[in-house]
Amino acid sequence: MSFNKADQLKEPEAIFIHKKTNTLYVADLGNERIQMFSLNKLPAMGTTVIFNIPYPTKIYVDDDINGQTIYVSLEGEHCVKKWTQGATHGVKVGGECLYCSSVWVDKEKNVYMASAAKHCVFKWSPRTNITTTVAGREYYAGSTSDNLNSPEGIYFDETSGTVYVADYANNRIQKWLKNAPNGTTVAGLSTSAAGSDAESLSRPTAVWVDDETHVVYVADSSNERIQRWLYNASMGDTIAGGLGDGDKQGQLDQPNDLAFDNNGNLYVSDRLNHRVLMFKIIHNDPCFPTSTGY
Repeated sequence: MSFNKADQLKEPEAIFIHKKTNTLYVADLGNERIQMFSLNKLPAMGTTVIFNIPYPTKIYVDDDINGQTIYVSLEGEHCVKKWTQGATHGVKVGGECLYCSSVWVDKEKNVYMASAAKHCVFKWSPRTNITTTVAGREYYAGSTSDNLNSPEGIYFDETSGTVYVADYANNRIQKWLKNAPNGTTVAGLSTSAAGSDAESLSRPTAVWVDDETHVVYVADSSNERIQRWLYNASMGDTIAGGLGDGDKQGQLDQPNDLAFDNNGNLYVSDRLNHRVLMFKIIHNDPCFPTSTGY
């Protein structure tokens, strides 16, 4: 069955909401493209803004003088590329990012990228063209506080310079303060053990943090749920999914990424159900799309 129409997706890997324009961007992995949807009218038809890209894993959309610039981490090309407004080809930024799994851009245009194979997070400065390691140790996979193991999603707190990492194979979320040699576990077990109870995570793929309250939201992929961890909490609570894998109401199947819109609604890339879902968090009430995709 084909899933490549304008209103369809095939294994959506990642999402990003550009809040100024209320626009949703989707890394449509199975179709090797980036789709753009307006959130002003739902359900929406998608527009392809980037195509023929091998294994896009995460997206970040930044504002430049001439419009939006789209950054994409590409596992298939082991790098991050950026597309300026109207560009048909991407430009590589930074150095090699082996099995590149995530990307983030700060206000100084520094690019943060996670390398699943190198087990660390890099920061590349466009001003100096220098790449530094800001989390983990290059080529060292481990579960101690100074290590990561196949990191996936990252979140950058602009105010404090803190990097949050979905430490995929360690089943935890690590918080790395600016210039810190070690990380702190803020969700999941510091022992790296996987589990399905409220204290545990299993293969987390994305993290999002409320900069004011420090509440941590996690795409707990193998547990088919989105978890919320309050500040300094020892366990999380489920705000979406958690009812086993499937496509029935309330179910998710490998939720890979999450994002919030201007109204606080939660969006989830429900990868193996080939769709993006919106949840009204106030009532924890999912609004399902009318099509196979978004």
